[in-house]
Amino acid sequence: MFPIKQSAVLMLTVGPVAAAQEGAISLPAPSSESVVPGDMPMDSAVWKLALAARERSAAQLRSDLGARADAVTPDGLLHVELVGRPGAAPLSPAALAAYGVRFEGQWRQYADLWVPLLRVEELARALPPGITMLWADPGQPDDVAGEGPAAIGSDDFRNGGAYGVGRTIAVIDGGFENLTAARANGDAPSAASSTEINLTSNAFESGGSHGTGCVEAAFDHCPGATWRIYKTNSSGDVGTAVEDAIDNGVDVITMSMSFYNKGWDDDTGAPCEAATLAAENGILFFTSAGNRARQHWQGDFEPGAGDPDWHNFDAGNEVLPVTIGGNDAVNLYLAWDTGAGTADYDLYLYDSSVSLIDKSDSNGETFENLHFENSSSSSTEILIAVWRKSGAAVEFELFGHASGTNTWSSYVSSGSTTSPSNTSNQSVMSVAAVDWANFSSSSPSAKSYSSRGPTNSAMTVPDLTGPTDTAGFTYSSFGGTSCATPNTAGAACALWSALPHLSNHELRTLLYDMADSYRDWGAGGNDSTFGWGGTKISPVSVRDTSSPPIYYVEDKSFSLQTGVFTHPFLTVEAAASAVPAGATIMIRGDTYAETPTITKNLRLLIWDGSVLVH
Repeated sequence: MFPIKQSAVLMLTVGPVAAAQEGAISLPAPSSESVVPGDMPMDSAVWKLALAARERSAAQLRSDLGARADAVTPDGLLHVELVGRPGAAPLSPAALAAYGVRFEGQWRQYADLWVPLLRVEELARALPPGITMLWADPGQPDDVAGEGPAAIGSDDFRNGGAYGVGRTIAVIDGGFENLTAARANGDAPSAASSTEINLTSNAFESGGSHGTGCVEAAFDHCPGATWRIYKTNSSGDVGTAVEDAIDNGVDVITMSMSFYNKGWDDDTGAPCEAATLAAENGILFFTSAGNRARQHWQGDFEPGAGDPDWHNFDAGNEVLPVTIGGNDAVNLYLAWDTGAGTADYDLYLYDSSVSLIDKSDSNGETFENLHFENSSSSSTEILIAVWRKSGAAVEFELFGHASGTNTWSSYVSSGSTTSPSNTSNQSVMSVAAVDWANFSSSSPSAKSYSSRGPTNSAMTVPDLTGPTDTAGFTYSSFGGTSCATPNTAGAACALWSALPHLSNHELRTLLYDMADSYRDWGAGGNDSTFGWGGTKISPVSVRDTSSPPIYYVEDKSFSLQTGVFTHPFLTVEAAASAVPAGATIMIRGDTYAETPTITKNLRLLIWDGSVLVH
């Protein structure tokens, strides 16, 4: 992520390249020199910074890093994560302290720490086998009368007394500036009803106001809930936050952060592990689908027209042009299919005259990443290239997460959802975005940026769609799937306060069924743009007080554990016959033309009106 053109110590030699030209660009073979020495278990971004620190002060490095300046402290500590194999024994903080490390936290095989830049190499060589040093990933934020409750329908619940009382909701994010001011204005939970948990070494109200916007969006729906607000700055912190949430009775978690390069398959990486842990412990975990539908490219590696180890993006073009706005920055991520044969790909970045800017060439990893800052006030074009260093031609994907304008000449919206949307437990709910003003439309368009599925393991995501661009105190218009997610989570919290006897799986199933019945936008049923549809909650009444599980009368029934369609109970009698005494039949209000014979005690949960069976 550290620009090559600013790091003379790297001494990368690049052969002659063709001048920029109209049409396709064919690249020469790159230098065979590796960025990272073969015995250094780290990604190339960390290594470049360690080398640059030999010649630059911490202040100079922070200036060079621009948008990522907070990754280096004024006294020269670099924020890194040590990632071990699943199940690896925790590292010893005392042993790490011998290298001048400031230990910030550890969750499972993920250690979060700050290491002196001038001792990075020394520490890397001392790491046990199987541990890799990576530049810490804080997650990327997906960018109150509150229009959200009216759009979803939770205002009736909130105003009728089901406004989150008895429920605990948590927000996980990296930036809570302005939270005190939002509280004072009545747009965020009071200090008495909320607990702040800072898992970083920075001030709680720092790092931007993205998280404050998320709190405000959810608060509109469930102001009576108890709140836990977590400030994080690494992927492992998400796991620590979830464990604390479990210990403190949290019912709903909302997190509008995208993580990249955590593993090709579903359920891989710390964010997915944390979300799964939450769902397995009775929590509904809402995560943003991502804003990357137009900054994503995915497909099989195709040999270039010139050198067959360059990827051919289209029509013989071995580069992907991307326009970056003035004074904007972009993080670029490359990952490839690790189950389709052994391969090692590298990520290259050129300017519009096809001169090398930077490359990512990490050792033994299955991903690469680069950071680019446009210091000009005018937009500029960069050219992305993918080099097959070794191994098979496999499927790969590219993401670009920018702080501003990030326009790709070619993109693939399919498969553009981000981690932890690729968590298979169905009580981890990925949320897409539709403008709140169009939320009652019969066929609205998803926001052009709203990420689409499926996942790399072919799971259909997102799961639901929420309203975005709603107003608050901190943002006059809070956008992105960042806004849609807490709006949906807040509505779920309000609904749950009206139905406290339901489990997280049962409540999730009800949310899916309501969306499918009222706002099944796009393809019928669950699809990769809207999921089950736009979030909508309607009045619910309960007869009897028997305990779960819940079963359905209609053909929209889900397995409570997986969310997969199971038995199509098309009649009340069929449902009653299939379930044990004390179970619940959940049914939408309607008239059912049958005369059932039922000889067991059951509970009837009715949503949207009343049921007449005759």
